[in-house]
Amino acid sequence: MIELASLDDGRTIYLNGERVQQPSTVQLFRDTLTYVNGYYRLQEERPETHLFTDAAGKQADTVFKTPRSAADLAAKRQVYQDIAELSYGMLGRTPDFINAGIPAFAAHTDFLGQGQYTDFAANAKAYCQHIQQDDVFVSHALQNPQIDRAQELHDVKRGATGVQATKVTAQGIYVSGAKMVNTLAPLSDELLIFNTPTLSPGDEAYALAFSLRNNADGLKIICRKPFNRPGYSRDDYPLSNAFDEIDAYIVFDQVFVPWEQVYVFQDVVQSNKFFMDSGLFDHTSHQDQARGVIKLEFVTTLAIEIAERLGVDHFLNVQESLGDLTANLELIRGALLNAEVSGELDDAGVFGPNMQAILAIRAQLPKMYEKAIKTIQLLGAGSMMSVPDFRDFDGELGTTLEATMGSHLMDATFRAKLLNLGWDVTGEAFGQRQLMYEYYHGGDPIRIRANHYQNEALDKGRDMLYRILSE
Repeated sequence: MIELASLDDGRTIYLNGERVQQPSTVQLFRDTLTYVNGYYRLQEERPETHLFTDAAGKQADTVFKTPRSAADLAAKRQVYQDIAELSYGMLGRTPDFINAGIPAFAAHTDFLGQGQYTDFAANAKAYCQHIQQDDVFVSHALQNPQIDRAQELHDVKRGATGVQATKVTAQGIYVSGAKMVNTLAPLSDELLIFNTPTLSPGDEAYALAFSLRNNADGLKIICRKPFNRPGYSRDDYPLSNAFDEIDAYIVFDQVFVPWEQVYVFQDVVQSNKFFMDSGLFDHTSHQDQARGVIKLEFVTTLAIEIAERLGVDHFLNVQESLGDLTANLELIRGALLNAEVSGELDDAGVFGPNMQAILAIRAQLPKMYEKAIKTIQLLGAGSMMSVPDFRDFDGELGTTLEATMGSHLMDATFRAKLLNLGWDVTGEAFGQRQLMYEYYHGGDPIRIRANHYQNEALDKGRDMLYRILSE
């Protein structure tokens, strides 16, 4: 469990233009941490599914179990979805995200090799053991700031286009620079820093992978503008005022990293291999899409509830729209099961998901999620724009509002909260961030679909095609 007091470990956090002197007192952090800690609470509440006994005889979260079969992936998927349900699928980077990839990473460290000052493979192996043994909440930072996308990193002369080693010693390296969109960084225990596989020759200075505590000297966590609505209740903003995933811009100012926490050093080839060859990509993607299914089910159910409570669900065109949503949900559920049952055991004995199925979900789920959002907007329409402040229900207007806003389908306060939820998910900054997240958190959606086409196995299709063309 992440204790509130642990946030006051000297980490440097900026929020709303000011340095946070005591993070544990920030209500937004406190509220969000309650949801994040659901990962740990479920270990106590459902130990039969959320815990397993590891090789050392110690109990650990099921996310750390090395999958050996499709059944193991299915068991882990259920754990991911239990955790996702607590936040309605809206928290994408809970502790199970990186932790899901740790067992695969532990089995695939040899490719990292050795360097002049340290053994990178041994460092990575020790890192994986530490994360599992201590059940650490890791926030990862892999995206480099997009200062000038028309140029290679090393050609950009102004601005921090990544993180570089500014000084090298026998004890470790000093790093400076920045990473963007570091989700939930203010609340995590540690950061795992690496790159997407997009570096080019000449980018050696940026080709690093390392880990460090959030309270490292010289590390600054600069939170984006929050989406909560102080002064309003959760009845007014059911999600915005419940939690915020708190994306952050991370600045490194001569931060010291000891060699034992370095996994790649100024090697473009190794940097580009790190995410994929470690197994982190495949298994965090499995967790990610399992969470995505929960989020899609939530907004699909919300659309249906609004249709039924507003009395429009009996119209055929509305039923068709809702049928599109439920059909999409079933297709995504099926693709996730397919990813598990058609997965494969790799050379290290780790059973991984079928990535073409996983990437098919990543390619299509954002569009399905957006369709659900637009359906909610269409169904709620002006009704979502005319909901009074919930304080009016407790004041002199309470009786009037109950009499005029209620119906045989729902009373006035239920109607107001339902429509407020619809607006929170579709119109508020919170909801718009959720839509952007689904489209872009996994990378460029155009490249995802292009790569999917390029990697699809169509052997039977080609056999049939050329059989008829050759007749």
